[in-house]
Amino acid sequence: MKKDIINALDEKMQVKLPENLNKENILSELDNAETNIIEMPKKKNMAKKILPIAASFMVVVGLVGMYFGLGMGNKNAPITGEGAEVAKYQSYDKIYERFDELHEESKKGNIFNGFFDYAEEDFMVGDTNAAPESAVGGNTATGDNAVNSMNGGANPNHGTTNTQEKDVDEGDIIKTDGRYLYVVNTGGTDAPVSIVDTANGEMKKVADITLEEGKNITDIYICNNRLVILGNCHRQNENFKTYSTDDVAEIYTDSCVVSWGDTFVSVYDITDKSAPVKVTEFVQNGNLKSSRMIGSKLYTVSTYYVNVYDKNYRDDCIPEIAFNGACEKVPAEGISIVEDTKSTTYAVITTLDVEKDKEPQCEAVLGECNRLYASSKGMFLSETDWDNETQETTKIYRFEYTEKGVEYKGMGKVPGFINNQFSMSYDGEFFRIATTLDKVTVDGDSVSMSMGDRVNNLYILNNDMKIIGKVEDLAKGELIESVRFVGNMAYVVTFRQTDPLFVIDLNDPKNPTVKGELKIPGFSEYLHPMADGLLVGVGRDGTSSGTNGDSKVSLFDVSNPYEPKETVSLYVGNGKAFSYSSIGINHKLFINLSETEFAVPFTMKAYWSGKHPELVNCYIRYKVQNGTLCEVQRYDLGDNVGIILGGTYIDNTFYVVLTRTGQGVEVMSFDLETHEETGRLQTCKWDFKS
Repeated sequence: MKKDIINALDEKMQVKLPENLNKENILSELDNAETNIIEMPKKKNMAKKILPIAASFMVVVGLVGMYFGLGMGNKNAPITGEGAEVAKYQSYDKIYERFDELHEESKKGNIFNGFFDYAEEDFMVGDTNAAPESAVGGNTATGDNAVNSMNGGANPNHGTTNTQEKDVDEGDIIKTDGRYLYVVNTGGTDAPVSIVDTANGEMKKVADITLEEGKNITDIYICNNRLVILGNCHRQNENFKTYSTDDVAEIYTDSCVVSWGDTFVSVYDITDKSAPVKVTEFVQNGNLKSSRMIGSKLYTVSTYYVNVYDKNYRDDCIPEIAFNGACEKVPAEGISIVEDTKSTTYAVITTLDVEKDKEPQCEAVLGECNRLYASSKGMFLSETDWDNETQETTKIYRFEYTEKGVEYKGMGKVPGFINNQFSMSYDGEFFRIATTLDKVTVDGDSVSMSMGDRVNNLYILNNDMKIIGKVEDLAKGELIESVRFVGNMAYVVTFRQTDPLFVIDLNDPKNPTVKGELKIPGFSEYLHPMADGLLVGVGRDGTSSGTNGDSKVSLFDVSNPYEPKETVSLYVGNGKAFSYSSIGINHKLFINLSETEFAVPFTMKAYWSGKHPELVNCYIRYKVQNGTLCEVQRYDLGDNVGIILGGTYIDNTFYVVLTRTGQGVEVMSFDLETHEETGRLQTCKWDFKS
């Protein structure tokens, strides 16, 4: 590669360079760099990932690239702002050229698709798999981030999905309009979606929606008289390329993982609940990553992998979308290219107004998408990567809403990786993000990390995606477990042995300040703001040396940010059982029953006592009143529970959707006044016969 750069320098020296970038200095840096080739340790059973050049060498290449356009060229200049790190082009020519380069890099083993894998024995990386605002912490929230009322502003007589931001809906496996339940039958093939009438307190299935073979539903939305179904499908649509067995054998290598899925969206008119009619369908390249709905506009994000190892890679390097049977490529002006990425994966964003039969708008970014965050004022995609100095870095892509869809506006970078979508927040002017950073030590040709050097940070970026404020080096050696942004306050929970709850004041974006810190055993996996300066935490109980196997629900008084307090702790197992909740990985399982009541699912397993341990699955109902927290009722879900999928309520009836092992999907109902079970309806029966 040094020879290639020398040739480029000889050809391009008519360009005037600053003194530190003269040819002699660059070649000197290259000589120093050649001895520092780094190979990241391999993780067991994972693809081999190599960082082929040292940090100093990458800096030189980056600088040379800025002046000479190495890899991108100067013909057909990109449409960018000053100093932009993402380019757009007016035609596909430069995009094809970029993939030509990536194809050549693939032959050298230099393509790493946006991430590294590491040796488990060296260090551990947390799962990088949120926030209504209120007067929590003594701040009065206004605008789109005002507290997400327990019913999301909807009809108070029925539940809505627990979402991160007000006015931004999220897909779920159960939705209701106040009378009907719309249920995703996870694992079902004959009837993937069922519509259930709850009139007169009884459950009656009135319709099943079937889908074509090869489609797998992930979640649904309800928008007036439209039911929206989202999921993944095998790439068998005639509008997209169909791969043969020989193709798969040729391109599946030990250095890449090929994904064959695409994302589908089907919209049904459900004016007549007993006879849904499909009115719109589109398919976009890539696996469905996430989605949001604002008003009647649906935003879907998929990750589309382009296999540059395949000799026909050019046929697939422009994402496509098929709308009502008509297929077309994403326009060149709708594609943004991250100039320093070696990823061959696009994040594809499609916008569809589900109440209008109009073609969706599509935007794509060549760069991995790990997480989606959206408020009603902007949308952001995050990508955790490694920068040129072998440091974990999260790239953030900012999009603004337009009349038709979204428009890319800029990219920022912060050190570290994020926990989940709740690690991000945006108020229309400032973007806030909390990260965990594993510090890297480079010694000769080896790279090492230690959990003891891990730190946690919070950054504030402006709309130009430049860092303007930060708090760094929080809780050394610990990992962020949960974050909640509420108004101009941030609540960050980290954990290694004890649970520090940090209260961070964001009122001065240029100078965010840690106001208070609370250390208690265990940790909170999910934080939920309540009224009057109270915060609910759901997580794990613990001791001074770690967790003890029980779950707990805590009430924190954060009205005085300088002295946060845990005022109540309610233990699920009460010392008699191991307990667990999936709330940390699925916040939609948190059911808002009213402004003061909520329900959380738990699985409990009795400690071993010589007999077969008893397994109990239940939803536990809690109430916050007069500054305290109490348990109201445990709704037992019975035997053979496989997975608790979610819940909602209509008037005084609480509905829970679950699977029963070997049976199918079932909806249970409970009276919220008497607490009695009132009914069961199997919406899907699993048939395992061949």
